[in-house]
Amino acid sequence: MPLWRGAIDTLSGKYSDLNTESPVTDYDRACAAAWPGRGVLSLGDSTALVLYSEYDEHTWLADQNIVASGSWLPEPTRLNEATWGDVLQWQVNHTDYLLMNSASDGAGALREHDFMPVQLQAGPCVVEFAFVEGEYLGCFHRLTFGSAKSAA
Repeated sequence: MPLWRGAIDTLSGKYSDLNTESPVTDYDRACAAAWPGRGVLSLGDSTALVLYSEYDEHTWLADQNIVASGSWLPEPTRLNEATWGDVLQWQVNHTDYLLMNSASDGAGALREHDFMPVQLQAGPCVVEFAFVEGEYLGCFHRLTFGSAKSAA
């Protein structure tokens, strides 16, 4: 991930505080774009998908193609019954990705807890978002591959 510099200002090579009003760093750009339905950023000759989250704990549910954010996982039926919206179309150009903390500098050595490898299907992808409430509250992003339409 050498193209992704996180919170590093590429002109100075130094850490920069978050500034979404006048983005300087990749982290600034990610935070400005990280809202359900609008999280695709240019990155070199490809794109990066930025997902909205209010939580520091994330996981990839590969069998459901869902990114879960929060400190709990609801039952699969609750996820299936969730109100999914804020549809985003994304063209997946590769199969190997990293789910990572957007403040991390991909050009340096990523710390083990700052990323997880994710394999995706190349081609068109629909990304949908849902808040799920229950015992706790979580943010969830569902990816549907091979379709240009919403999975809902």
